[in-house]
Amino acid sequence: MSKIQSAKDLPKLGILGGTFDPIHNGHLIVAQDVMEKLNLAQVLFLLSARPPHKNSAITASWQDRLRMLKIALKGNPRFQASDIEIKRAGPSYTAETMDQLKARYGSKYRILFVMGADNIFDVFTWHEPERLLASRSLVVVPRPGCDLRDLDPGVAEKVTLVQTPLIEISSSQIRRRVREGRSIKYLVPKEVATYIHRQHLYQ
Repeated sequence: MSKIQSAKDLPKLGILGGTFDPIHNGHLIVAQDVMEKLNLAQVLFLLSARPPHKNSAITASWQDRLRMLKIALKGNPRFQASDIEIKRAGPSYTAETMDQLKARYGSKYRILFVMGADNIFDVFTWHEPERLLASRSLVVVPRPGCDLRDLDPGVAEKVTLVQTPLIEISSSQIRRRVREGRSIKYLVPKEVATYIHRQHLYQ
């Protein structure tokens, strides 16, 4: 049996990266849907440090973001949190993370990287985009305001498109609501909301 055939027979591990500032119910719904549709054995929520292709500010410390992530995932044994990007010095490059994850999990799992459509439209601003696309391990899910029909055909043929519910929740929206003193009930898990308020985050 060839290595390619062997890799296809391995259980699949989905990697969902993000700053998770904070983790919200939209992340969890999409992860669950992708897990079911692609028959993933597990989903690893990869906490990002500082994405080099984005200039957006991260407003909670990585320690707080990791704690919230673990709180949100604790009820699902197939969801796990990872801090390997945080532990690696320097900017977070997806290509380098891919290499690191394959070295750690590649003998046990076929690894798939799950991302929103808003990110895949920016793929050529990333570090080593051609290598990422050539791996054919990218899974793209819809995001509000992004029409996957507009995706470059050369990119579309190298990724797996999975239709998931369009969830109109964003971390920036949650941060803004907290700052304005508005409720975030039903937007994040109850325990995450409690943590945000107790730690006075985003105020």
